[in-house]
Amino acid sequence: MAERNAVPPPEWTDEKIGIKVRLALWLRDVVGEGNVFTKAQLREAFPESAQVERRLRDLREHEWEIETKLTRVSLKPGEFLFAHAGEPLWDPATRAARVARRSPSTRVRREVLERDGQACARCGLRAGAVPLDVAFVVSPVHGGAADPDNLITLCPTCNVAVKRAARPPGEEEVWSRMVGLSEGEQSRLLAWMALDRRPVSAIEEVWQLYRTAPISQRNALKERLALAVSARDEGNEPL
Repeated sequence: MAERNAVPPPEWTDEKIGIKVRLALWLRDVVGEGNVFTKAQLREAFPESAQVERRLRDLREHEWEIETKLTRVSLKPGEFLFAHAGEPLWDPATRAARVARRSPSTRVRREVLERDGQACARCGLRAGAVPLDVAFVVSPVHGGAADPDNLITLCPTCNVAVKRAARPPGEEEVWSRMVGLSEGEQSRLLAWMALDRRPVSAIEEVWQLYRTAPISQRNALKERLALAVSARDEGNEPL
């Protein structure tokens, strides 16, 4: 049962509150979880803010899941998917807790990126193909600290996948998966551990680049490769 004296959240149109809080309320009250919205709708709702798209990205730091064509290939350019609401930024208690937490400093972020070899620690994608994120292993919402031991470098796709997981796996859970690998797989995994990263093969890197390209470019690249492979198999022009 709700508390009798609970203060209702403000309206998203209330210009007395910050853009980021208004944006969270707009997503919750107007867009709704699981629905797609466009860049044009975003700008129409907040015409006074030239930084509204940056504020939208900032919401991800508060567990709000907003996907783009980089993480959801079915989306068109200029479209976003509001996947899941995060912290209620309009709640005074949430704001107080947020102030008490510290985001990773520039020095710590640089240290984590260098430690992880300027590559996604989950899939191995290197910086340059897509922007890399320094993400929390244990969310600050659950007491995670902004220090290198609790931070990891992730590409946008892996960051979304990690956030969807209910919880980080425990040591025994990971170990049970390790012992289920073949001897060759265990040796390869140990080599990755020694490097503290998983090297990405040339074909994997090209695949990741392909998946992050606009849909029009992906279609053109797929057609070009299909024609090239067909020509090679028929003994005509090589790749």
